[in-house]
Amino acid sequence: MSLNSSLKIDKKILLENLEKTIQKYDLIALKKKGENYLYDYIQKSKEIIFKYHPTVLSPKKFFFPKEEVLFEYTADGEVTPKSETKPTILFGIRPCDVNGIHILNEAFAESKGDPNYLAKKENSLVIGLDCEKLCDENAFCYRVKSQNSTKGADLFLHDLGLEFALTIITDKGKKFAQEYLQSSPGSEQALTKYQAAKKKSFSLVAPFRDLDKLPEIFSKNQNHVIWKEKGSKCLSCGSCIMVCPTCYCFDVADEFALNLQKGERLRRWDACMLSSFAEVAGGENFRDKAENRLKHRLNRKFNYLMKKHGQAVCVGCGRCVRACLADINPKLIVKVLTGEQE
Repeated sequence: MSLNSSLKIDKKILLENLEKTIQKYDLIALKKKGENYLYDYIQKSKEIIFKYHPTVLSPKKFFFPKEEVLFEYTADGEVTPKSETKPTILFGIRPCDVNGIHILNEAFAESKGDPNYLAKKENSLVIGLDCEKLCDENAFCYRVKSQNSTKGADLFLHDLGLEFALTIITDKGKKFAQEYLQSSPGSEQALTKYQAAKKKSFSLVAPFRDLDKLPEIFSKNQNHVIWKEKGSKCLSCGSCIMVCPTCYCFDVADEFALNLQKGERLRRWDACMLSSFAEVAGGENFRDKAENRLKHRLNRKFNYLMKKHGQAVCVGCGRCVRACLADINPKLIVKVLTGEQE
């Protein structure tokens, strides 16, 4: 079994195999809870939903939680890092979210790396599940070339009906497949047919015009009227940031025990769209207007960080569009700036 080899696995057998992993791993997959769909811990493999339904939050919450304790400390100077992790499988992660994980992997590996994030990543296995067509009208993964992303995954599945085509992405995925998945050599013809159908489905709309030139386009349009127009509608609620799979800003706080003899340092998600985000000591706020915060946010996705990561840092999942109470759509803003929509 070599890397990137094409294999196949029966769906029923796959569920049986995943059931066996629960003894050793925390299994996370798409499930239904009430009327909602979300990525959550699985107790029985029959809970897994294979057909994708857009979720409010992406799987990033398992690598980069909304709140986590970084370390505990005592008044006498003892410091205890808190980076305990359990072996985890993230199953059925879609291409846009796989791409989001890849971007976060790069961000948190910078410099000396973030030990909490990297420990979770190292102890986890990501199994992607391909999308043959767009999940809903708000998604625009094809606009940023994110619909075919596999970086960030260890294994990747393609739905062929009664079975999945299985592609090995990493050595970690290869080792897991050999130990747990009863796969067999797959049909290149079946996979090619699947990929052709997917290509046809996603070819209805092209990627953003001049996608690779977006950093230059954004740099030249810092004073475009679109920022004031959309910024005037923004409620500065931060919903778009909180649901984004590639946002990784956080705040750090210390919480003390009542006896003041011990405490813990926590980090929590923060959002550049919140009015207080760029406020510094003395009350000065470097982005006190919503239009400037909106401009900053989208420049991070399509300009500053796009230069750094070599790709758009928006993965087109559509979560911010669904979450925005003011109907502000990054896709439409990019289309205006590229001249696709005047």
